[in-house]
Amino acid sequence: MMRLRLAATIAALVAAVPFGMAQDQNDQTRAKERQSQLDAVIQDFVKARKEAYAAMRQAKTADEKSAAEAKLPKEADFLPRVHKLIAGGATDDVAAEALAFALFGLRTEDEKVFDALSKHFVKTDKIGRFVFQMAMGGAPDRAKPVLVTVLEQNPSQELKGLACYALGAIAFGKEGEKAAKEAEAYFARVEKDFADVKAGRKGTLGEMAKGSLFELRNLQVGMKAPAAESKNLKGEKVSLADYAGKVVILDIWATWCGPCKAMIPHEREMVAKFKEKPFALVSISVDEDKKELEEFLEKESMPWVHWWEGAEAPLVKQWNVRFFPTIYVIDGKGVIRHKNIRGDELEKAVEKLLTETK
Repeated sequence: MMRLRLAATIAALVAAVPFGMAQDQNDQTRAKERQSQLDAVIQDFVKARKEAYAAMRQAKTADEKSAAEAKLPKEADFLPRVHKLIAGGATDDVAAEALAFALFGLRTEDEKVFDALSKHFVKTDKIGRFVFQMAMGGAPDRAKPVLVTVLEQNPSQELKGLACYALGAIAFGKEGEKAAKEAEAYFARVEKDFADVKAGRKGTLGEMAKGSLFELRNLQVGMKAPAAESKNLKGEKVSLADYAGKVVILDIWATWCGPCKAMIPHEREMVAKFKEKPFALVSISVDEDKKELEEFLEKESMPWVHWWEGAEAPLVKQWNVRFFPTIYVIDGKGVIRHKNIRGDELEKAVEKLLTETK
């Protein structure tokens, strides 16, 4: 009887070995198939985008431009293929890559994509690629619940910090007092709890939050403009305080900035129009080399005040300059009245403030 039982046990073990091996082989085959499917999705997307951009560069008429734009890859053509790769609650690397492609390639706000992130990835280190990108490159409103869960439940201090910064950035990108308070709360928490978390080439989260907090607390419309010091083209120390009592436009720009250069003709008109008024236009250059600015000014007439800061200047960092041109309009009492307005809107704002100054 014992011999029969032993034989049966050995037979069962022998039978189980090839089954397990077959299962492993099936899993490996399945993984390769899924990876191939994902690779095909990304390759098709890249190919479609390249073809569309090439057609757009070659387009000469409005119809040709429209036809070229129509070739751009569409979410509807790729999202179903992503859904297939994340179906059944998949949590492997392929599913994670497919979700990353949907978010940062397709820029989707699809519910299934965010549900998959929320249900299967927020407590794991695989959410890292998403959180870092959202913190450094921005995130849609739809991502807020995912980021909140990472902040509250992920065990990684680094990922919690990145999620906190990303939440602050989402609020920071909106207008209104409520959004400003929300942004300040998240950035203040970053400064308090996650200041030492590394943020790639941008330094630490604490350093990044510092500029945003300064802007929120000192550079909002209705606030007294903080002190601003720089140097003119002669290397002499200059200050915003030198223009007390005047309506001032601070135009933070660079000679390589297309939108900045497009403003120059209208700025010349405004300077001529308001030359007898208590008005000053101050252009603050962030060009790497002062010589580049000087050579530009030799060719382009810009008859107003110029400061040169350079890309890494203290004023640029302190004032949290994130894009160019960055424009502040300051009234005769030193209060910030407008931000980032251009063209006719800028001119009308100056006219109104000059009336108040009288």
